[in-house]
Amino acid sequence: MTLADPELVLPTEAEEESDVTARRQGLLSALWRSPNGRAGLILVGLVVIAAIAAAFGGTPYSPTFQNPATVLKSPSLAHPFGTDQFGRDIVSLVLDGLGVSLEIAGLAVLIAGVVGTVAGVIAGFLGRYVSAVIMRITDMMFAIPAILLGLAVVAALGAGWLNSALAIGIGYIPIFVRVVRGPVLALRESGYVRAGRVLGFSQGRLLFRHILPNIAGVLSVQVSLALAWSVLAEASLSFLGLGPPPPTASLGEMVAQSGSLASTAWWTLAAPSLAIVVAVIGFNLLGDGLRDAVDPRTRRR
Repeated sequence: MTLADPELVLPTEAEEESDVTARRQGLLSALWRSPNGRAGLILVGLVVIAAIAAAFGGTPYSPTFQNPATVLKSPSLAHPFGTDQFGRDIVSLVLDGLGVSLEIAGLAVLIAGVVGTVAGVIAGFLGRYVSAVIMRITDMMFAIPAILLGLAVVAALGAGWLNSALAIGIGYIPIFVRVVRGPVLALRESGYVRAGRVLGFSQGRLLFRHILPNIAGVLSVQVSLALAWSVLAEASLSFLGLGPPPPTASLGEMVAQSGSLASTAWWTLAAPSLAIVVAVIGFNLLGDGLRDAVDPRTRRR
């Protein structure tokens, strides 16, 4: 076999860029055609828009404003989801808490995604000894449930916005390592990567031009699912009193405080619970849609 054989002729950089752009457009089109993907995009879009609006003061009332005259008022035109035991507007609290939950979940997934992806790529692309060390550390982290690891980190560092994100992110790092390592191992032995080595392509070009673009679909699915898990994890930590301290609003803390009021003021429990459910379902549906869009067999159907 010579270097002139068709099997060893790889596309130029311009052709590679064009191919990546076409794949992205095809992925978005397939995502929108998927019922789960379309529903997930709509729900996640609504959740993100609501959180952004709350961050820029788009809530009906100030989340920290207390009005003794409107304590535990049932839903009305002035307060669509009623008020809590301090006279605060539930809608404003939920929107503010939703923004905090998404910020913590986003940072946690960013930490887990970056560290886990780098470790997974190194474990799959480099030699077996490096891979063995990384995977043994990953196995040890898998032995501890993510929520227990998060509780331990928050207990050690203290409650807070950044510490909650760090605790959740550390717990999900081994998942990203496992998800990334498998495809990288397969791609490392693929024909076009071997051809690139024969043609003298650098390790960096092989990695960034041929391997990372081909695992982007798998990563996008994992990121979406991890966001759903992180929202639940943040609510769980806040429910246990280990989330952001007051006056920062938190959906999990709202659920915990409304437990004793559920029989007389059901809206104090229903509103934050509904926000958590919508966010989690939205990210899960988006992940399902991305998985359908990435799978060639599903896209053909």
